[in-house]
Amino acid sequence: MSIAALLLVLGYALSIAARTGLADVYAEPAKSYLQMKRSAGEALTGDEWQALDGSLIRALALAPGDPENLSELGRLHRIMLEANNLGAQEISRYGDAGAGYYQAALAVRPTWPWDWGNLAMVKYQQYQDASGIYQDALVRALEFGPREPILQDRVAVLGINSWQALNSAATLAVLTAADRALERDAQSFSEISDAKERWRPLCTRAGGSFAHISFAHIKRRCETLGLT
Repeated sequence: MSIAALLLVLGYALSIAARTGLADVYAEPAKSYLQMKRSAGEALTGDEWQALDGSLIRALALAPGDPENLSELGRLHRIMLEANNLGAQEISRYGDAGAGYYQAALAVRPTWPWDWGNLAMVKYQQYQDASGIYQDALVRALEFGPREPILQDRVAVLGINSWQALNSAATLAVLTAADRALERDAQSFSEISDAKERWRPLCTRAGGSFAHISFAHIKRRCETLGLT
């Protein structure tokens, strides 16, 4: 490589580094502010949402493909789906945008379990629990986040709430996540701990087509509820 070519390469690398550094100037305050609001349990105002979205979009323009900024944009749109007064068009718009950002982030870092879990959440909030995207996201979240209890609980709860729509792979993922949750804490899913009809389909599958897999903690819960 000639000295001229080397200097050109180094200059290009320096330019990318400078642009990435400037992207952080936009992104970091937005991320911090969003986390502060979430930790305080406070909803974003419309103006706050627009300001955060603008900052993250500018950061992404300066550092295209940055998975953290893509994920944060996904999170920002996912938050909008938590509102109770959204119409079908708004659910579709915010959900599709959020899912798109999470999928773009996963194209860069495909083993990041939280983006898989959040993608599943978006699709569930969009009432798309029968979609292949939702079900694959449950499977990947379990696969790549085996040591993340909060994420495992999310897979279990989402799956239990959309049980009838699940394919075989997603069913196995949800049973596995539920069994792990019960192993950590027998009172997991307290909101359905005594709801026999909520547990009945899980007990049926754990003792039926998946009987070759232990699922000892689910089976113990099923015995307690008289569902064996």
